[in-house]
Amino acid sequence: MATIRTVAEHAGVSTATVSRVMNTPQQVSEGTRARVETAMRELNFSRNSVAASLVTRRSDCIGLIVGGLSGAFFAPLVNIVEETVSAAGSYLIVSCGKDTPGEVLAALQFLRQRQCDAIILFPGELPDAALTALLREQANVVVIHRSVVGFEDRCVQVDNATGARLAARHLIDCGHRDIGVISGPATNPESVQRLAAFADTLAGAGVPLDPALVFAGDFRLASGRQGMAKLLAGGRPLSAVFCLSDQMAFGALDYCRSVGVAVPERLSLLGFDDVEFAELMHPRLTTVRQPITLLARTAVEIALRLSRSGAPSGPQALLTPQLMLRDSVRRLA
Repeated sequence: MATIRTVAEHAGVSTATVSRVMNTPQQVSEGTRARVETAMRELNFSRNSVAASLVTRRSDCIGLIVGGLSGAFFAPLVNIVEETVSAAGSYLIVSCGKDTPGEVLAALQFLRQRQCDAIILFPGELPDAALTALLREQANVVVIHRSVVGFEDRCVQVDNATGARLAARHLIDCGHRDIGVISGPATNPESVQRLAAFADTLAGAGVPLDPALVFAGDFRLASGRQGMAKLLAGGRPLSAVFCLSDQMAFGALDYCRSVGVAVPERLSLLGFDDVEFAELMHPRLTTVRQPITLLARTAVEIALRLSRSGAPSGPQALLTPQLMLRDSVRRLA
């Protein structure tokens, strides 16, 4: 079995140079690095990553904790994170399906035990106080979809309030006044932000949101069906429904089809996320686009910076959402 010493002899360099090529290649000239890497391939040298990590205190692994991959939002997010991490020469370890505080903390412990150099965390329903304490104790954690006071340089979040205001103004401009909402859980900060901004915008236009026309879902397809069934059965006038995720909008649309409610002729529908299939639905879904690619790449950049220098670059600005106008909202006036 080849060793660092035999690689060094084959390449005509010192063992220290071989070690630098493996652990800090940026400190080695391009020609020398190429010679050493060629020797490694010719000798079928396999680096002992565990032993190397004991020396460098780096695993070259980034951890990622997200909600379930069964929906249409997290799957592309994970793909983009993996591509970005891989392009930087590191590896990704993913723990998915984590929403409750207990699940999130257990996943965090799992990734810490794997010696991840940094961890990108979707906090799910983890309370702000617990998340603040976590960030204070663990300097290599990056948060997505939440902004924590005092740790803005390690948080990457879409501007939920602006997105919800865009949705509300569009429905108002289209003449809608009898508007329902299928929200996320009351314990989810993103849902709370979106719902509050949406209601405030309606109220500012003289169209207060009727609490009886708000159904608390869970961002998943089934709760979209359940929410739409409840809203239509409530007996109140209803011309449009804002779903706080595209997955719930898909479920709501499916229920409307099953009971013969035409969208948008009878009922307008607006989502949030702009996932891959939003414009392939019939009708094509009008929705608020989250910049998933920018969110993922920004989070990875911060994580890599933390893993290498231990310091983020500075406070992160909220990422701007965009209203995607398609066919599921009808203009009444």
